[in-house]
Parts: sequence; C-alpha cells; structure tokens
Amino acid sequence: MSRHDTSNIGSLPRRSPTSAEMRGIEAAMRSDDTALAISLASEAARTGADHALVLVLAVHGSLGRGAADEALAYALRARALGPRDPQILNAYALALVNCDRAREALAVYDAALRLAPDRSSLHYNKGCAFEALSDKLRARLSFERAVALQPTNTQALARLANIAAARSDVGEARAQGERALRLQPGEPVATLALASADVEEKKFDAALARLGPLMAAAPGIDRSIAEGLAGDALDGLGRHDDAFRAYAVSNATRRAIFHAAPGSESARTLVARLSGYFRDAKAWPREQADEAAQSCTHVFLVGFPRSGTTLLEQVLAAHPDVETMEERDCLADAQREFLGGTDDLDRLAALSGGALEPWRKAYWARVAEWGVEPSRSVFVDKLPLNTIYLFLIAKLFPRAKILFALRDPVDVVWNCFRRRFGMSAQMYEFLTLEGAARHYDAVMTLAELYRDKLALDLHELRYEAMVNDFEGETRRLCAFLNLEWTEALADFAARTRTRAVNTPSAAQVARGLFTNAVGQWTSYREQLAPILPILAPWRARFGYV
Repeated sequence: MSRHDTSNIGSLPRRSPTSAEMRGIEAAMRSDDTALAISLASEAARTGADHALVLVLAVHGSLGRGAADEALAYALRARALGPRDPQILNAYALALVNCDRAREALAVYDAALRLAPDRSSLHYNKGCAFEALSDKLRARLSFERAVALQPTNTQALARLANIAAARSDVGEARAQGERALRLQPGEPVATLALASADVEEKKFDAALARLGPLMAAAPGIDRSIAEGLAGDALDGLGRHDDAFRAYAVSNATRRAIFHAAPGSESARTLVARLSGYFRDAKAWPREQADEAAQSCTHVFLVGFPRSGTTLLEQVLAAHPDVETMEERDCLADAQREFLGGTDDLDRLAALSGGALEPWRKAYWARVAEWGVEPSRSVFVDKLPLNTIYLFLIAKLFPRAKILFALRDPVDVVWNCFRRRFGMSAQMYEFLTLEGAARHYDAVMTLAELYRDKLALDLHELRYEAMVNDFEGETRRLCAFLNLEWTEALADFAARTRTRAVNTPSAAQVARGLFTNAVGQWTSYREQLAPILPILAPWRARFGYV
C-alpha cells in the first residue's frame, strides 16, 4: 500500500483479532521484541483487525515506513475504540504531526496529558510537535518537563542539547548532550549537538572525529546534518575543497529524502508565474482603506534568506516599543485563495473595502495562534520570502511599512546552499547551487516588478552597512519606523541568547556584530564560478561590484 492510498483501510471489514494473533503480539511484547510485535499487529490491522493495541502498534509500523496517511487512518480507527485512552491519543497525535498537522496534534496531546499528566513520553512528543512548528521555546519547556518526570529520558535530553546548541549555549549543549550519551552512547541528536558545540568553540578536528560514525551509518536526515556540520568544521580548518564537497553531499542526501511531489508547482515556477502576471499588469490597484482598528505600525521584514533578516529582527526586538514575530506564515489563507491562477489574481485586484476584511482577519487570527498579541507601537512580521507575496501585503495592508534586507547576492546564495533549513518548497530550491542562484534571480526579478507596480512604503537595509556602521544604520531605521533611537538596540546579542530564535542564523546572531561574514564566498570563488554570471546583474544592480 502506498503512502497516500488509504482508501482501503476505511473500507476493510472490521473483525476481532484472532486468539493466535493476540498471543503472538503479546508474546513479542513480553520478550521486548517491539519490531516483531509491530510487524504482527500491522498485518492483523491490514486485514481489518479492530483492537486498540493492534491499531496503536500498526500506527507505529506505518510511521516507521514513512506511510503517514496510512498511520493516520489506523489512528482514527483506534480513537473510535478508545477516545479517552492516553496511549491511543498519543498515537493519533504522532500521526497528525507526521501528516504536517502539528497544530492539531497539540490539542490531542493536551487531552492525553489531562488523563496522564505525569507521563514523560507525552511531554516529549508534545515537545516534538512544537519543534515541528518551529516553536523552540515551548518545545524546550516540554522537554524539560519530560526530563523532570523521567531523568533517564535520553531523547528529551538530546533535544534539549540540540536547542541549546542552536542558540550557542555551549555549556548547556554539552551538559545535556553528554548526559544523554552516558545513557545511550552514540545517540545521534546528542552527538550532533555536541559536534555543533565543537564547531562553535573552533574544535574542528574534534567535531570531525565525532561526526564520522554518523556520516557512515546514520539514517538520512541525521546523516545529512552530520555532513553539513562536517562542512562547517572543514571550512573552519580552511579546507575549502573538502568543505564544499561535504555541503554538496549533505544537500544530495536531503534531495533523496525530500524529493518534490509529482505534479506540484515548484517555488521557482510560482515566482515565474507571478512575474509574468505583474510584468503585463498595469499598476496594482491600491487599497485606500486599511484595518482602522489596528493602532500599531505594521511592518513586514522581507528580502531573501541569509540576507540579514534575523539580525535586523533581533536588533528591533531589543527596542522597548517594538514587538516582533519571526518565521510564521500568517498570509497562508490569502495565498491559498488567490494564488491559483490569473483569474484569482484578477479577482483579488478587483476587491476593495470590506471584501478584503476576511483575509485581514485570517492573518491576525494566525498571528494570535502563535501567541502574539501586538500591544506595542510597532509590530514586525519577519519572513524573508514574504517578498514573493508583497502584492498580497500591498492589497491587504496598504499602510504597512516594508523593510527590505539586502546583502551581497553571492554571499546570500552561498549561505543558502550550505546552511540546513527546515524543508519546504522554497528551501528545496537551495539544495543545488544553481537552483539557489536561479531562485534568487527569480525572486529579485519579482521584487523589482513589485517595486515598480505596487505603492510600497519601503526602506532598504544592507547587511554590510549594518555591521560596519551599526549606530548610523539603526538611527536611519528608527527614523523610518518613527521610533526614538535607544542604546538598548546594541544589546541585541545578549537578548538573543535568552530567546528562542527559529532560524539557522540564531547561533551567528547570538555572537553579536562581526565583519568576517562579509565576503565569505570569496574563499569558494572557484567552486562558485558557475553561478557568478547568474548573480552578476544583481551585484551590479545593488552596487556590490
């Protein structure tokens, strides 16, 4: 049965498992042969056996094969048998997370925890759901609760080490990671966290030694992360040829895991389609009225990943009158409604006044879902590739201010290629060097069209200028946002180390301002030669040559 073919599960005749089936499953569980128990239960469930234990084990079997939709079908059958059974609710929530429905899973975990509040595994799995939503703060709290209830919960310790490593808290990463490895030598997440700490402390040879076994034997995603970290260590040693090969291998591993869905529109195709539409369109009709009840200055921080948007967001977050939200796609409802084709875009262009209000309300509802209730004078929504959706922003929020982050295009593309992002259609483009360069070219082309066709209140900020003239750039930024400049902005790095930052830039930003990130690509000039012609026009356009 394929991953997506679950229709047969719902139509199977329901039956009680036979005595022989149950004896076999129970005997396997008594002997701690979980793999055999799952195999026997999966076969029984496949032929219609309706029993809570059988179906829960079948959920785990389906998830182990990557058949998330099948797992969810079994979980729904199990829930019908035991809607108040914490074990069944846990299996149902696991299936939801694997079907990219993590937000729904959180409510299921809450229901399970009301029934079994002291079950460590439920807190751990809830933390994983928060991680799937890039909510590291709540993930950390859940993992900490799991460890408090069960100090030997190796997986929760490893996840805590990983979160600490992501925010450059080397001491915490080492403490939790080493604790996990004492309980389970070789645990991959803890090993990766300790390798990250090694790289952070410039112990590059130690990192490579630690990563070797994972690169040789770890399953796909852990192996890809290990290969990428090895690239960072080799880069630190100045072994640039070897580092480039490690990054390329890491991305090839990811491409083998996250291959594009057949028939789906790629991110670059979407951008090209929008460019075609706006190239031919007359000036986009500007909405005169905005959501009058929104009293704060609404700001969208956009650009391209690795252009300095995280630095800017963290600097702004240090201002007492600014509230920020990072990496949350709150325009998703409007995207689904108006990105289907030319007719949908034409329909949006014709809308005005109250007809747009449902999409504004949907945006603010999603903001609230992330626990953000803007109460300060400036609210910043930071999502770099909202650049693609500036036409929606201009239509729904015509009074919004746009902060557009720029950086040397070659540095941008090189860092997109070598950093390890959570996978999406947009991030998939970064798994090849040419793909990253061409996606940058496509997005910047679209951005130029928007600047010509949309009435945007836009301010450019350059990464290089920010690190070289921090006070001057932040004063100009505050003037654009009608804020008083404050010396608190310079303390952003210390604040970052106490916040849960949800991007691959978190560790770098936590170190504060440093100029050695400017011109990083020049160490890889030979390897990057094939993409330089693609990016040359943008380097000239933005004044980087």
